[in-house]
Amino acid sequence: MLRITSIEKAKKKGYHLFVEDEYALTVSAEVLAETGLRVGQEITPQRLDEIRTLCDRRRARERALYLLESRSHSQKELFDKLCKSVPEEIAAEVTRRMAELGLVDDAAYARRWASMLWQEKKYGPRRIRQGLMQKGFDRELVEEVLEEMRDSFGEDEAEEQLAGLIRRKYARYLADGDPKGRNKAVNGLLRLGYDYEQIRSALRNFSEIEE
Repeated sequence: MLRITSIEKAKKKGYHLFVEDEYALTVSAEVLAETGLRVGQEITPQRLDEIRTLCDRRRARERALYLLESRSHSQKELFDKLCKSVPEEIAAEVTRRMAELGLVDDAAYARRWASMLWQEKKYGPRRIRQGLMQKGFDRELVEEVLEEMRDSFGEDEAEEQLAGLIRRKYARYLADGDPKGRNKAVNGLLRLGYDYEQIRSALRNFSEIEE
């Protein structure tokens, strides 16, 4: 059996707990009141671990709520950030709880993010897929979102967006028919995530219009 030898107020917030004259952990005022910890109290190592887990869980929950208040997160993003301050099992538990409460919704967030990449960044399907995967969304969800986008926008809108990009960003490189200018346009559009066949067709249409 161990003994709590000191409880000292921390400089920022919470209280430092010392067991057998050695620092053990820092607890919040709420945990201190809830657990009834006091100087001179005997405590087992198992109970100390339980209190440490309780502190980690509360800290993770507070951190999660703070992060989600600032912007949406995928479950993977939230989990990774929580792992920086608490054990993985606590991070996973709190992430699941945030999802149960509807505060983390991968499906809705993936659709919003894909729409932003398409409408604002003007990314093509390949770059959108990459952007969604970087957020940590499940591959099956990513493919589902991309399929929905294809059904929603259709080929005509995709062709129109690609044509608009060519007019705004690459027309000056294509004006004199220089192969280097064409290669610059092709490479730029490939980086934006469009397929080569789409690009070739769009460039051909652009040349026909210009002529």
